[in-house]
Amino acid sequence: ADTTDVDTLKKAVETQLKRKGIDVGVFIVAADTGRAYFKQCSREEALAAKKPKKGHTMYIVTDPNEQKAFRLMKAVKDEGMPTYKNPFVHGNLFLVLTIEFPDTLTPEAQSSIRTLLPPPLNIPKIKEDDEGVEVHTVTEIDPVQSYNA
Repeated sequence: ADTTDVDTLKKAVETQLKRKGIDVGVFIVAADTGRAYFKQCSREEALAAKKPKKGHTMYIVTDPNEQKAFRLMKAVKDEGMPTYKNPFVHGNLFLVLTIEFPDTLTPEAQSSIRTLLPPPLNIPKIKEDDEGVEVHTVTEIDPVQSYNA
């Protein structure tokens, strides 16, 4: 939900978005105003929020055999905040994914969606071994365990 209410943001930051060591949560800061807010965003917006290292392209892939869920937390290891006085050691970048599916789809909507989606076997245009490309695997991780480690 979008909000620019300062009290709501302060409460959320105090309860949900505190930095835990070198791990970091996900929220959006508007470039034009510099104010933080929450937003349900598209996959492209979520990936754009993670800035890769200079000159690198970052791909986040999931395990295709993993059980699917409607709301889940994933993590990209070692891509979170850097440690204090040691910028070479990074925490984990946590992603909270909420997937909403419609109750039903008409045949016309199904065919329209089919034209928008990539083929079933989506092959990236850039190869993993190309220069400047980093490949990271999304894994199951317990935030408490990550903080205590």
